Amino acid sequence: MAKNTPAMGSSIILNGQDPTSFSSEVSSRLSHYFQVDSERQAFIHNILEKYEASTKKIKELELDLDDQRKSRVAYQTQAMNLDADVQRLGHQINRDAYVVVLIDGDGAKFGDEFLRDPIGGAERAAIRLKQAVRENLRDTGVGQDDIPILARVYANLNDLSKSLRMSRIIEYDEEMRVFAERFTNSRADFDFINVGKGKENADSKIRRMLSHYHKNIQCKKIFLAGCCHDNGYLHDLRDYTGSVDNKIVLLETTPAEPAFRSLGFPILRFDDVFRSEPLGNETKHNFPLAIGRPRSPSVPLGPGPIARPTASIQKTMPTPTSTPSAIFPPERQSSTPAPAPTPLSASASSPSRSSSTPEQHPVQPLRTASIVSSGNGGTSISYATAGGMSDFQNVTVKTPKPKKQPKVVMNNADGYRIDPPTQHPPRTPAQSSYQAKFQAIKPSVFCNDHYLKGNCKWGVGCDKTHDAELTPPELAIHRYKARTSLCPSGPFCSDYDCYLSHHCPRLPCTRGDQCPFYYTEKFGDLHLTKEQLQPT
Repeated sequence: MAKNTPAMGSSIILNGQDPTSFSSEVSSRLSHYFQVDSERQAFIHNILEKYEASTKKIKELELDLDDQRKSRVAYQTQAMNLDADVQRLGHQINRDAYVVVLIDGDGAKFGDEFLRDPIGGAERAAIRLKQAVRENLRDTGVGQDDIPILARVYANLNDLSKSLRMSRIIEYDEEMRVFAERFTNSRADFDFINVGKGKENADSKIRRMLSHYHKNIQCKKIFLAGCCHDNGYLHDLRDYTGSVDNKIVLLETTPAEPAFRSLGFPILRFDDVFRSEPLGNETKHNFPLAIGRPRSPSVPLGPGPIARPTASIQKTMPTPTSTPSAIFPPERQSSTPAPAPTPLSASASSPSRSSSTPEQHPVQPLRTASIVSSGNGGTSISYATAGGMSDFQNVTVKTPKPKKQPKVVMNNADGYRIDPPTQHPPRTPAQSSYQAKFQAIKPSVFCNDHYLKGNCKWGVGCDKTHDAELTPPELAIHRYKARTSLCPSGPFCSDYDCYLSHHCPRLPCTRGDQCPFYYTEKFGDLHLTKEQLQPT
């Protein structure tokens, strides 16, 4: 019994610790170790997944890098080629660059010293113009000494010649034609172009050339001469305001209209090239004009209300500034003051006065002639006689026929044509009859020129209807229909008989953007305000 006691004690006590608590501790530790191993396994598995993802990403990045490397080489090669092309094109553009001078010859006239010597003056005018342009280019960055300068002069040569002759700048119309020919032949790049009769001929040429040269990158500067006096160019020049290339330079000859200065373009003067004053036939002149002794009644008088002086007196009247001493011989001059003017009455032309001889008449005093000339060469002369009744002979003066009133196209301050107001035709039976006739001729239409102008320019070759008879009310309806269409020349039409509209005929217009005048591709919005409808 004593021998078995230690063994039983050892089974109960292990190193002095209770087996139950030891087992619990071991289980706790094992559970902890299992959890740590599980976390380690999860951590290692997570690392392996990230490694595999990173390895895949690295491979993708390596492929992208290789692609970018190839693309960069291609882009660098392409950039080098494009840079070489840009340099080549820039060299070509600068090599072929030029400057153009557009001249409205009807508004900008060359200096008198050039026009009076048409052969040599044309050459000097071309040289002076070229020098003036080059001198101005030095401050603009386009100052190459060898840059070509093109000059284009557009003018109605016939009317310009007549105007210069009436202003006594030239003696014969042929001199202006010689000047234009010599100016054209003076330089290969200089042209003096006769556009013929018509107000818009020169204007339309300059507008077209201005648009052409402004779009051309090789054109570095555009000098525009003779346009500052005509408000008709305002509408076109506004389209070029704010341009970054600053190509346009305005050349002022006669004083520019105030509206041009607000556009912001540089305005220069070439006074040593162009005439800076208006022509003499564009202003009014008053000067004394000496009239010789009246003709004898036996000498027949020419037609017209004013009898011309004798041939001997005409030879002594080369200029309007001639003095009496240069016209009358000393024995014919008189210092006696002339009597007060006496109105011409029936007794002045009575038969009792017709028997008087030239010797019975006293020396006729000076008459003052007031000559009012216009730019187109027309001249009007009116005389105020300072003598008395004895200054008249028995002369029958025919009453001149009344002149037809000139056809004038009304324009506003912007140079736009203003149409007379129109109203919709009233609703009458003519509306139905007009529609019936209009439907009857389909697919043809009424010829506007035939019905609204009275003359078709195409004649028998016209494919429109001419033989339908329209009553006056029906013509009024047709005229109104024509007024709803836009004229191809827009607000710059100069045809007095034009039956189309040049701006919206409705005031106010309620059609909005459905109105054909709301926005036109060539002229923009053609709705004028009440202020714009006021003529100048």
